[in-house]
Parts: sequence; structure tokens; C-alpha cells
Amino acid sequence: MSFHLPVRRGLMLLTCVSLTLSACGRAPEAGAFLPLAAAGEPVLNEVYYDAPGTDTGTFIELKGPAGKSLSGYSLAAFDTAGTQYRTITLSGSIPASGYFVVAQDTTVPNRSLVNSGADLNNGSASLRLLKSGAIVDALAYGTPGSNRGEGSPAPTTGAGGALARVPDGSDTNANSVDFRVQAATPGVANGGGGTSGKKVLFDLTKAEDAGNADWRIDGAYSDYADALRGLGYTVSSVTGSSITSTTLTGAAVLVIPEPQSPFSDAERTAIQSFVQGGGGVFMITDHRSSDRNNNGWDSPEVFDGWDGSTPATVGSTLQASLNSDVVFGLNASFNSSFSDPVLTATPLTSHPVLNGVGSAGVYVGTSVDVLAGTALMGTGGKTYLAVNTVGAGRVAMWGDSSTFGDNTYSDGSTGTYNNWPNLSNATMGQNIVRWLAGDL
Repeated sequence: MSFHLPVRRGLMLLTCVSLTLSACGRAPEAGAFLPLAAAGEPVLNEVYYDAPGTDTGTFIELKGPAGKSLSGYSLAAFDTAGTQYRTITLSGSIPASGYFVVAQDTTVPNRSLVNSGADLNNGSASLRLLKSGAIVDALAYGTPGSNRGEGSPAPTTGAGGALARVPDGSDTNANSVDFRVQAATPGVANGGGGTSGKKVLFDLTKAEDAGNADWRIDGAYSDYADALRGLGYTVSSVTGSSITSTTLTGAAVLVIPEPQSPFSDAERTAIQSFVQGGGGVFMITDHRSSDRNNNGWDSPEVFDGWDGSTPATVGSTLQASLNSDVVFGLNASFNSSFSDPVLTATPLTSHPVLNGVGSAGVYVGTSVDVLAGTALMGTGGKTYLAVNTVGAGRVAMWGDSSTFGDNTYSDGSTGTYNNWPNLSNATMGQNIVRWLAGDL
């Protein structure tokens, strides 16, 4: 691809012609403009530096030509003041996959080299890839006092998130543009590892934005939707009054966040067929008596069926609603709902959904009765996240509506929950969709 050098860079290049070779190769000062990585050179592609709790399983990933020898290459880590505190000498060659993973320990999949130094500073810092001492590529994240990266720094991740180039391997010479926070993907493509634009639908047919709720992708779930788009998914809403098989055609995942109106028999059949055929459904519930539109239905009841109380009469085609306990083996408990106190769910087992997740806040919700499937997160003998495989598809139920939202409503006002920046939760939200879509 041809391009034009900016005037300033062109002048610098011409100046270098008249200088000695050693002067031209001198490392730029901190914060200086660095050239794009040369063709055929590897780049810093992903860093996972802040695992939940005590750091384990951290890594630095390079992307480059398969078979390229890394003899003479090294990684230099700098603290927020720009002082180098670590050097990692690289060895070996880039695997056929194109990804070379420097792992902190042997728990990291697809590792190429194990070096405990791959556990970088959790706060603001910089990292450089060097070849015989010359800068090949550079990354700064956070707000380092001395920026040794390219352009403005990338964001920090928080515990459990990775900093990755999206699109995979892209280099515009600005860390803030090239890197974004996502779930860790050592040794595979960033941006979801091959999502190929799979479609994720967020339901809006069941008054998910009623009352003081706003579970819309242009409202309280805007950050969630943006994160999924960053992983390579296409995200849109299901509007209107019902879900049909036509609605679900071409979709990979259907997200149903705190529904306030029941599903009809026809809708339940369409959703069940969607899962049986390979689709994924993510059911996000809330606590009992969370009736936002005052129609007699709260979200646990919408998922599990009419409880026989209010409203006084319900047509037979709506009494079962989604019938998730029978159809999917996951039941939003009628007997274990809460609105206070704040609880913290922790992993109950190992599972791909829990990669990079140490805990998740459960603020208002209900526990999940796992009739079939696997309990993933919980506390005090109760489950708050569970998954199941049904036919060729997958389902997940999370007992809290607030965890995956930000605090901006679609009408411009702000809400009481601001939990998306808790990256353990953000990572979990992304992982759930990736698992449901078959990408994890």
C-alpha cells in the first residue's frame, strides 16, 4: 500500500541522510514520534499484565511473520517515570500461527517462551520491542509521566482485562487508537479470535427499558455493546412486540436483559429452536418484585413462568412464558432474591467464561437454580451465573441486571449503577457472549 510521508517525518528522514549511521539509529527521547514498525518486523500485539488477585498467567504477545528468528530481539519495560526496570531477552522463532507469546508461567496457553518478567507494572507504564537496541515497536498505557510509547497512551485495563491491537496487528502509530481492552487471547487473533462479524441481538420487545431500567445498547448497555463490537461482533436490537424465527435468522447470540413482559408460546418455540439449532441465549435477570412497567411480571417470572399471583388472569399462551427451567435447565429462583446487601460472586469451577475473572459484584438480583448444566459463580451456597448446553446451542443465566451496564441512560440522564468499569465484570460479560457464540 502506498502512502505519503508527513512533511515533518520527511524532513527528519532527509536530515538523517546527512548524518552518520550511528546518529540516525539513536533512540528517540521519551514521547517522541516513532515511525511505524517496518515491514516484516513483529509488533507488540497484546499484553495481559494485571490478573485478578496475585498476578499469575500474565503475558506479552508479539505478532509477526511465521518463522522469523527473534535472535537479537528484546523487550524493555519502563515504569511511569520512564525508568527501565526490566529487560527480557527473546529467543526462538515466531510460530506458524504468527503469534509469539512470552508467558509469565506455564498456565498461559499457546506460550512460546516462559519468563517471569512478563508480569508488567499494573499502573501506568511503557513497553518497547528492541532489535539490537533499536526500537522496533512501542506501547504506553495509562498516564505515564514519561511516555515511551507511540502517540497518546492506550488505556489501562484493570484487573482481568488485556490490552490488544484491534483490528489484530494494526499499527497507526498511536497506542490510544490501536489498542483496546478485551478478554485475554494469548496466541490467537485479537478482536474475538475469529468472530467474523457474528450477530449479537439485544432484546427490546419485553420492555427492557421500562421504568428506571434502561437495558438498551444505546443506553445503559452502550459500553457492553461497544466492547462486543470491539471483539468483532455485529450488535443490534430486536424491536417490535415479539421474537420470531425470522427475527433470529443469522444471529449467533440473543441477549435478554431483565424482561418485563411474558413470552408467548410461539416466541418460546422460536427461541428454543434457535438454541437447538446452534444459537446462544444469555438470560439476565433481577430480583423478585422488580416489576418496572407495573404489569404484574418481574424478570424471574418472565423467565420461569407465571407464579399464580398477579396479574389476576393470564392467558394460557403466556403462563409458561420462556419456561427456562424446563426448556434450558436454568431457573431464576423465586425463593432467593435480594436487593441488599451487595454480594460478590466468585468462581466455583474452571470454565472458559471465567478466563481472567476473579470476582463479580452482584448488586440486586436472584440466585440461579441449576437443574441442568454448570454453576460457574456464586457465594454462600448460591449460584449467580450458570451455563448449559442444549442441543447444538448454549445458554447462560446471570442473576443480576446491573453488572454489565454503564451509568448513562438513553435519555441522557445517569443511573445508580456504574459497574462496567469493573473489568472483572466486563471481561465476564464479553466471555459469556464469546462462549455462547462458540468463539471461546
